[in-house]
Amino acid sequence: MLQQRDTIPARALEFQTLTAARPGEVRFAEWAEIDFKEKIWTVPGWKVKGRKDKKKSHKVPLTKRAIEILKMMPRDGGAYVFPGYRGKETMSENALNLTVKEIHQADIKADGLGFVDVESGKTGTAHGMRSAFKDFSTEEVNVDDYVSELALSHLETSSARSAYKRGQLIPKRRRLMSTFEKYVSAFVNSEKL
Repeated sequence: MLQQRDTIPARALEFQTLTAARPGEVRFAEWAEIDFKEKIWTVPGWKVKGRKDKKKSHKVPLTKRAIEILKMMPRDGGAYVFPGYRGKETMSENALNLTVKEIHQADIKADGLGFVDVESGKTGTAHGMRSAFKDFSTEEVNVDDYVSELALSHLETSSARSAYKRGQLIPKRRRLMSTFEKYVSAFVNSEKL
């Protein structure tokens, strides 16, 4: 259902899911942050929630589909990867959540279960994709917690541990993101997402 939607917010939501990024990071992603050759999106530290060191960027390995999405986006000279409608530089704050709600409602109309959080019974949100990624990382592939936390750009809270853990584990995270892409693709192809 998501891939059938031909809108910029739908592509942004798909990109957000595949990168495990925060919705705001995706809304404000800029072309200058994308390295197509290295297949890396470098989110500046000042854009990362809770980052004390505003100079320390967060590198996001990009999967094959994430790169495809980027190549679909209009390159009309604007700075932002996912521009807004009617000449606005960026999408509205609610564009991704509205897309999730539209998918939910369309699935219910088609006699489906909708896009509901099993725990709360509430309609899912764009930010909830990050929770789904964490569940996948711990329950489906049993990846090291530190690797999945880095993928989510969660910070090490212990100052002693963070002083020694400075790398971004790009090769491990790239494998995790590619595995997640295959997992998500199975749902897309079965039209559950």
